Amino acid sequence: MTAKGSYDLLVVGAGPAGLAAAAEAAALGVSVAVVDERPAPGGQIYKQPGLRVAGHRALGADHRRGRALVQAAERSGARFLLRTACLSVRGTEAVLAPEGERARTVTAGRILLAPGAHDRPVAFPGWTLPGVLTAGGAQTLVKAHRVGLGRRVVFAGSGPLALAFPAQLRRYGVPVVAALEAGPAPGLADLARLGAAARGNGRLLLDAARYRLELARARVPFRRRRIVVRAEGRGRVEAVVHAAVDDEWRVVPGSEERIEADTLCVGYGLCPSVELSRLAGCALRYDEDLGGPVVVVDEWQRTSVPGVSAAGEATGVEGAHVAEDEGRLAALGLVEDERRAAPVRRRLERRRRFQRALRRLHRVGAGVYELATPETVVCRCEELTRAELEEAIEASADIGVVKGFTRVTMGLCQGRNCARQLAALVAARHGLALADVPAATPRAPVRPVPLGAVADETVGDPGLFVA
Repeated sequence: MTAKGSYDLLVVGAGPAGLAAAAEAAALGVSVAVVDERPAPGGQIYKQPGLRVAGHRALGADHRRGRALVQAAERSGARFLLRTACLSVRGTEAVLAPEGERARTVTAGRILLAPGAHDRPVAFPGWTLPGVLTAGGAQTLVKAHRVGLGRRVVFAGSGPLALAFPAQLRRYGVPVVAALEAGPAPGLADLARLGAAARGNGRLLLDAARYRLELARARVPFRRRRIVVRAEGRGRVEAVVHAAVDDEWRVVPGSEERIEADTLCVGYGLCPSVELSRLAGCALRYDEDLGGPVVVVDEWQRTSVPGVSAAGEATGVEGAHVAEDEGRLAALGLVEDERRAAPVRRRLERRRRFQRALRRLHRVGAGVYELATPETVVCRCEELTRAELEEAIEASADIGVVKGFTRVTMGLCQGRNCARQLAALVAARHGLALADVPAATPRAPVRPVPLGAVADETVGDPGLFVA
């Protein structure tokens, strides 16, 4: 690998946090580069359509907000390195691998990690059937490619997404037949807290009311305290079985119901992408309601590692608006401009007050990790069932040891689909809190990459390899 390129600020991730940081930093007169694996900026929430759009207004306010953010970053003069994976971060050096090219090392005055998040994986019988999609996967199909999901679609999840996403799918013409929310309905105390936190968040409250009204008008049942128990079908989804849950999202016996469906969209929140942060040595803390392991930052979004900052979902899943302002703070931290940072901090406090008011309604119950049966495949890449994993877990609470026995987390997804479920199984067997289960040792590259992209070019073939 060769060293090539140097910037004042290298932003990893072109979602809300990364785009806002790029525009803010470029306005300060510093050189900025933004790295993202996708072919276009916007991240998951502001994913731009892959087709030419003639009327942006028809795609809604979220699309227009995302488009404005993308355009501001592009006009700022920041350099975009798209279709490029960040494989490793050490200090203020990052190893980047452009698609189809050799990896190279880039240096920067400061690196901002804004990699976003991925869907919280939930293993239940039938979750590997064709027709079962995560909310992120469904968004990509519908928003970016304008592809329909099915003829009878069930949404099961929790948090703001459980109300917003089914309504958004209906707008795109997707026939949603039921929406299942694992959390409770708001009580009087919740409504009082939301009312007290309404200042600066009126748009969010109006959006929630509009989504609920849209589902009601479309006669889509919206059921609270219900969780998906299993997906049934031969070769693909044919039915979804759901059940009532208690405060910890544990299934209430005898409460199962069955819905005929050909598609199940699952959205039980998001998990921060902290692989690069862990590899860089950043301090983390654990908060399941913010997604699990999150990066610890100071008032300027700086991590415990000199020269490395973090913003957006990596510091806790709190929504696109919070992510944007965290990105701005990280950029302003380059010059510690408190005057410009003050209004950003006030907005953040108002947003977070609103998030705290929602905490009881959207907290994640431990039962979400208890749905898999012994025969359920937990590690999809290595096709390992819960029973096979528990056999290894019986011998050790060390995930590294379990990994060595079974190859769990070693497949293409590198643990994104199974690591949290694995940690929950370890915690249950050895009497640990989920937060106290150490993660596997981070190693580069954090993304799958062709060996030829990272191989030392001085290594030659003395004729040992024959085609």
